[in-house]
Amino acid sequence: MEFVVGIIVGASAAALLMILIGPSRRVRREPPLPREVATRLLLGQDPEEPTIPPAPRVDHPRQYSANELAALQRLGQEQQQQQRRRKR
Repeated sequence: MEFVVGIIVGASAAALLMILIGPSRRVRREPPLPREVATRLLLGQDPEEPTIPPAPRVDHPRQYSANELAALQRLGQEQQQQQRRRKR
């Protein structure tokens, strides 16, 4: 009985090694995936689908009035004064 158990354990260990070692050699021989393809696969995207870049955003800075510019300047000065007080 112990002999049969030994054969089963030995066969199981040999099968496990074949499962682990056999495919890994074949996989190591394959060339690595390009970085872009690997990234798309990890993100769950189809690597064959072309990437469409987003439309360029056209942001025109708005023109500020004199009052708004003065208010912004006052805010900046207030923040500088608060920072100076904290340092003391």
